[in-house]
Amino acid sequence: MTFTISAPPHKKENITFKKIMWAKVLALMPVVLLSVYLFGLPAIGLVAASIFAAVATEAAIQKAFGQKITVADGHAVLIGLMIAMIIPPEVPLWIPMIGAVFAVGIGKHAFGGIGSYVFNPVLAAWLFLTLAWGSIMAPASYPLTSALFELVLENGAGVMAGVSPLFILLAGAVLIFRRYIEWRIPVAFFVTTVLLAFLLGDSLSYVVLGVVVFGVLFIATDTSTSPTTKNGRVIYGIVCGVLVVVYGHFANYVDGTFYGLFLANCVASLIDNNTLPASYGTETFLQRKYRSIVSKIPFKDRLEVFLDD
Repeated sequence: MTFTISAPPHKKENITFKKIMWAKVLALMPVVLLSVYLFGLPAIGLVAASIFAAVATEAAIQKAFGQKITVADGHAVLIGLMIAMIIPPEVPLWIPMIGAVFAVGIGKHAFGGIGSYVFNPVLAAWLFLTLAWGSIMAPASYPLTSALFELVLENGAGVMAGVSPLFILLAGAVLIFRRYIEWRIPVAFFVTTVLLAFLLGDSLSYVVLGVVVFGVLFIATDTSTSPTTKNGRVIYGIVCGVLVVVYGHFANYVDGTFYGLFLANCVASLIDNNTLPASYGTETFLQRKYRSIVSKIPFKDRLEVFLDD
């Protein structure tokens, strides 16, 4: 019998970054088609302008700094598409183009590119556009899924991401099944939002808004801005749910989703650092906390002897 010795990882899967990016783009295509049906041809213009600006910015930056052109990996295309999906369809074409340039140039490459940015570039671009052109970025309507049919086609959707909660949920389910999206963050998020919405007396229909589902499945699960540990992802999903409900309860769940997820990005690294598995023989998190508390108690030496006995 012949044994082959190779470097880790030993469990290899046929999943690449390029496949994940293009799978997400394809998964969002049904939602884009529904947006064209609901908002008309201007929706196509927004998508095309945003994707073009994102791809052109990525290629220009990499060319200027002598880097390998990587627009074929689909990341810039996905950024441009997602920006178009979270802005109102009534905005002029220069809005998504500026947003895409900001997302790729500042949100992504200014921090070092893929895997290095702290904030999701799409969220950073949305926040920049909202603060700079608040009146233009205000949707003409806000969704309210009060009827079953509105889960399939939300006529009051103010942005493209809200046109069909069901289609976005199905797209996310397919990506989770293909293991392109980690399931712990969405599950922890939905459980948290349902419980908090029930306790606060909010309608549970807000939890299944297309924008909320889109945010948790396609933005919160971004690998660069979410924890890498399993426990950390559960905690991160809970934090996302709490922040989204807090913002949504006092304002609206459309803006609350993006503001909440943006703030959750701020604590992702903190969660990651505090949920890393301990090395063999080292104290666990609870043991460290216990030692920290005991060290501040007067006569701690006598207390430890008493507890040991």
